[in-house]
Amino acid sequence: MNKLYIVLVISLLAGLASCSDGQDDNLIAKVNHEQLSLDELVLMYPGFMSLDSLQKSLLVENWIRETLLAQEAEKNLIHRDPMFNYRVETYRRRLLADKQLDVILKDQGDVARDEIEAYYQKNLESFKRQSNEFFGFHVLLPSRDDARELEKAIEKGDLEKKQSLVAMHPKETGLFKVENLFPEVKEYLLKKKRPGIFGPIKTDLGYHLVEVKTWHDRGSLKSLDEVWEEIAARLSINRQRHIETQLVDSLRKSGSILFNKSVLYNSSTE
Repeated sequence: MNKLYIVLVISLLAGLASCSDGQDDNLIAKVNHEQLSLDELVLMYPGFMSLDSLQKSLLVENWIRETLLAQEAEKNLIHRDPMFNYRVETYRRRLLADKQLDVILKDQGDVARDEIEAYYQKNLESFKRQSNEFFGFHVLLPSRDDARELEKAIEKGDLEKKQSLVAMHPKETGLFKVENLFPEVKEYLLKKKRPGIFGPIKTDLGYHLVEVKTWHDRGSLKSLDEVWEEIAARLSINRQRHIETQLVDSLRKSGSILFNKSVLYNSSTE
């Protein structure tokens, strides 16, 4: 499908190029009878002017390559193949439909702050934590001595020392679900349930050191800031679906539509 899109774009550019004869000051490239201008490149790639020289050159070289292949395809009459043209038209229809939705959603799809806040208050139960969680740092080290050294570095705020100690070892920073950790680490942290530096915790794989910056018990409520993006995404998707449904329903009422289901259901494949 991507190849079809490329051929379609090249065909459109060919039509644009035929209208721009005499604009040599704007000409970027030419392949036989087809031309590519700077204005056309900007239409194809809205961020084209902000690219560096290498990126711009690569895009032009790609256009030249595609145009050469497309011209060869025309020589071989591939563009006259009914199946090819039907697939191009199908993709063109999809592009137009998506573009129409984009135009509508751009004007109507934004979610207001008060909508997000109202959704949060109405659905508090869905924002309760399903497990014990903490935000922090976890690393697995080969020896107890390394873990002790790292603990001291963290306590002193010595970032350089910390980086040198953990550089070659498995580590993670972020939000952790306690239930997903090693059993020994899970059991240790569930006894603490508070911020702090914990370890070394010995397992079969080595020694774990955990820095808990913030702790959250299972069943506690996530703050609005924590779930803001999640709510915005939910509302945005719901609104987009609603707007699309309303638009299509309106177009159905004003349009002339035939759906001959008997032909569809009576057809058979062999």
